[in-house]
Amino acid sequence: MERDKSESGRKGADQVGAKQGAGKQIEGEKGANNKAKRVALIGFDCAIPERLEALIDEGILPNFEAFKKNGSYIAEGYNLPTVTPPSWATIATGAYPRTHGVEDYYYYVEGRSLEHKKTVQGFGAEVVKAETIWDRWDRAGKKCLVVNYPMSWPSKMKNGVNLMGQGMSPAEFRFMEPGNAHREYLAAESVISTETFAQGHKVVFDKARGWANLPEGEDFVEFTVEVSFRECVWPLETQTWHGLAWASPDNPGGPGGTGGSGGPGGLGDFINGQGDSNEAINRFALGPEKDYQKAFFTLSVGQWSDPIEGDYRVKGDSRVEKGVFRAKLMELSDDAEIFKLYLSGISGRRGFVDPPEAAEAIDFSKVITANDIGLVSLIGGVIDPQTVIELAGFHSEWLTNAAVSLLKANPDWDLFYSHAHNIDWFYHAFLADLDSPDPEIRKRGRELEREIYKIEDRYLGKLLELTGPDDLVILCSDHGATPLGPIFNTAAALAEKGLCDYQKHKSENYWDIYEESEGFDYILNVEKSQAIPQKYMFVYVNLEKYPGGFVKEEDYERVRGAIIDALLDYRHPETGERPILLAVRKEDAKVFGMGGIQAGDVVYALKPEYMAEHGYGLPTGKSGCGSLKNILLFKGPNIKKNYVYDRPRWLADIVPTICAATGGPLPADVEGAIIYQIFEDFGQN
Repeated sequence: MERDKSESGRKGADQVGAKQGAGKQIEGEKGANNKAKRVALIGFDCAIPERLEALIDEGILPNFEAFKKNGSYIAEGYNLPTVTPPSWATIATGAYPRTHGVEDYYYYVEGRSLEHKKTVQGFGAEVVKAETIWDRWDRAGKKCLVVNYPMSWPSKMKNGVNLMGQGMSPAEFRFMEPGNAHREYLAAESVISTETFAQGHKVVFDKARGWANLPEGEDFVEFTVEVSFRECVWPLETQTWHGLAWASPDNPGGPGGTGGSGGPGGLGDFINGQGDSNEAINRFALGPEKDYQKAFFTLSVGQWSDPIEGDYRVKGDSRVEKGVFRAKLMELSDDAEIFKLYLSGISGRRGFVDPPEAAEAIDFSKVITANDIGLVSLIGGVIDPQTVIELAGFHSEWLTNAAVSLLKANPDWDLFYSHAHNIDWFYHAFLADLDSPDPEIRKRGRELEREIYKIEDRYLGKLLELTGPDDLVILCSDHGATPLGPIFNTAAALAEKGLCDYQKHKSENYWDIYEESEGFDYILNVEKSQAIPQKYMFVYVNLEKYPGGFVKEEDYERVRGAIIDALLDYRHPETGERPILLAVRKEDAKVFGMGGIQAGDVVYALKPEYMAEHGYGLPTGKSGCGSLKNILLFKGPNIKKNYVYDRPRWLADIVPTICAATGGPLPADVEGAIIYQIFEDFGQN
């Protein structure tokens, strides 16, 4: 395999910025003859170079492997901060976070308190201050398709199509939502169970009465539940659903069942009067009426339902929205005293495609978005790891269906930008398992990782079928990840020096699970804190101009200096070591792409072994089986084949390289450089 061996490359190439203004083009020596006709960027959130390479070497990712052999691979991709919104904004604009204005997962809203819990998720296109490549190309009359791309919604395009990108999953809103709250078209996941869950509906079975068309069996028991729908963009009216469980002769014992609580006094005794039945309850049906023939589905333990399409009425509105969900029966004991039915979110079909008529090209009736692949439910004990993998498959099916449908319906497309989040969700739950000292946990984790990448490999293959030899195709990730280390609580470090005051607190919102696992498990006393930790890498001086602030302007530098000293001096209580790698003034952070209007007064980075997967450290960080680097692969006309470029490149270099490869117009705010070294033949007029 050919590798770049030069000390300085083609002299000065890495330092040549893309200086052309909006509307100008970059041309190679051979003019348009070696230019790509179209561009497809296929993004995989949190794909880690080392992990991808290892799985390619195993021979289980044929599409990634073929792509790497037929293109150029950059093994040292960087962006800072190593978190989703700023990275994808950089990939779209060619500008650094200090310029495009998205410097964290969270966004500080001017006029609010500085405390972290008053920030919002920064996924909206409104906060991107630099021009995106699709907006620039759209102005030039080109057709751009943007699918599930963070920071892209609402769309400004006149000629293109945008399938909502205002979160991590399609058809969800996160901008202006606190913590990890979100809203979906139509509703989020839930559970019906005999146990209590934060996002659930608790039920108790009783003897079945009044059912029509019962199947063959005995020991019929039922429940009726008022199902309220959660996290809806359009609040939906509650629906009444009826559950039925019974002992089916066609399914004795319930394969995969839990065995039940058994013993005298169980529900089976109540049903049979004398408790003399030996039949185990093993089948379950759910429906809108007490009529078995109208049931949504019939399941045994461990089974998924087919996609269920139904009508959902919007509150205070006469309109009805079509939606699709799937269900999996997680538990059903012999006597029905233990029961758990997982319900995926309800996936709609309107409101998240612009222009709206473009959605007519997509059949949404048989797929579900499976937002966050059930990660919150996994952490909450609702589902198991295998179900997470199955949900990842459903999510990929939805995304594949939408992307392929739009590409086929718009054969005149010029630019395709897409994003898939499966790998990131997976690593948040399982990356630490890959390095577990327990061989069984480590084995299971690596098996699950293989399945996730195989799902994404199939998705990649479907998209590559719709590109040709004249197209430039780019595979990239926004950041990597490292296994969860000892948690660093910024507030605790500042409190040791009397700069911060807080109380420990556990949120009642189930979506705050992520934040609390990363150290944000407290309530800040703003009126008693000179320093306010915020977002992933920032600390603010609590100046008088902020709500609850009291530090005077003349004390700003003194307090800022004290913050830096407190961070650098702090020793972690578990290890006795200093977890902080660096802490600098906001203006000094400009040298690594940060320090803009959304940066705190102090910018800090953790050592990689203290990371909570990603977001807190430099992109050079490596710990255990993970690293914070991102992948970058290019394939197409005039791109070197089977070539590895070993030196660091930044995500900001993607857009100018696209424009160089196509002769397309350059967005107005590009700061990255052309990656000259991956071209077979490149020069400047």
